[in-house]
Amino acid sequence: MPGIISRIEPNTIADELGLRPGDEIISINGHTLSDLIDYRFYQADEHLTILVRRGKETAEFEVEKDYDTDLGITFTDALFDGVRTCGAHCIFCFVEQLPKSMRKSLYLKDDDYRLSFLHGNFVTLANVTDDDLRRIVTQRLSPLYISVHTTDPDLRIKMLGRKAPDILSQIDTLAEGHISLHTQIVLCRGVNDGDYLAYAVQDLSERYPAVQSIAIVPAGLSAHRRNKTPIGSIDPEYSREILDMVRGCQRRFLQLYGTRLIWAADEFYLSAGKPVPPATAYEGFPQIENGIGLVRKFRDSAHRAKKILPQSLPRPLKVSIITGRLAAPLLEEWVNSLNCAGLTVQVFPITNHLFGETITVTGLITGHDIINQLKDQDLGDVLFVPLVALRDDTFLDDVALDDLQIALSVPVRSVSPSPYALAKDILQL
Repeated sequence: MPGIISRIEPNTIADELGLRPGDEIISINGHTLSDLIDYRFYQADEHLTILVRRGKETAEFEVEKDYDTDLGITFTDALFDGVRTCGAHCIFCFVEQLPKSMRKSLYLKDDDYRLSFLHGNFVTLANVTDDDLRRIVTQRLSPLYISVHTTDPDLRIKMLGRKAPDILSQIDTLAEGHISLHTQIVLCRGVNDGDYLAYAVQDLSERYPAVQSIAIVPAGLSAHRRNKTPIGSIDPEYSREILDMVRGCQRRFLQLYGTRLIWAADEFYLSAGKPVPPATAYEGFPQIENGIGLVRKFRDSAHRAKKILPQSLPRPLKVSIITGRLAAPLLEEWVNSLNCAGLTVQVFPITNHLFGETITVTGLITGHDIINQLKDQDLGDVLFVPLVALRDDTFLDDVALDDLQIALSVPVRSVSPSPYALAKDILQL
């Protein structure tokens, strides 16, 4: 499929050519385009031959420009030929743990290396061909984010629920092409821990600097999980064992490579009741989107937030904040430390009844759970909802912010889940 134009930037080459929304870019310099990456790669040249289709007519344009000057085209989709879906049935796959009858897009299991490059999505590389690997190297699609889970071939096939190429061979090919990789091991207690985990960490560390980071994250298990493979729960004792292992590896890797290289997800620290490391220990937070260092970011933001709140407000203000149960103690700790006369901040941890009470993260809170648990509460002047729980101002169960506002009879605002951002929003009320 060609790339369909959604917008032409004014005063650009595409504008001068007379291109317009709805036109289709078929090829550049004879190269058929399959996605936005192809477009960016091939349009960087100084001399271009662009084949365009409008309706039933096609036209060819010759362009001379400076190297890397953009044509000024925005496309309706980044992937012209559609998303590569995942053919795996991972024993911990959260998509396969969703309740039935939710919106169709939530059940899409993408495993597209192009989305890994464009948006930082984690992919298994199980559906990547040798041609794909060559393209990744040729077009310098770096960094990529790789779900490894284990480097034992047989166990990896079992965990993925499908045949898969040897992940270490794939990593070696990418390393030879100077592609940087951020990796994750989704830890399933009783499956890929113990010796399997030790071997995987060792295998990945030996591939530094191509492997830039290793994240150990716990599998999320909902009440709707149907896979029969037993996965143990993450308890304090187990979390302490994982943290001890990670700290030992960090000390060794610092001596060998000058980097800690491996990090444990925040959930292990919260479960173990251990303090999270300082910001410098996260070395730039390479996997912050994977829940590695969010607690440290939160604590540092909370410290900054207290500095911008005045000693008193010109009028009394009562605000409410919702959160998942995992982050609730952190938020309550910050709220209890505030010293701003006239300001009352309430924290409402939401129990996840849709996915099950074992799901405690804020990003999976649903609108119906919020309504059911807060409908009889005095929420004050405004209710703040963390942005991580929303997609286009809508929760996973299709409840919109406007629906929440009507049901709870209180103004509702979305906010970045950081105390500093929250404090700034409070001052603007």
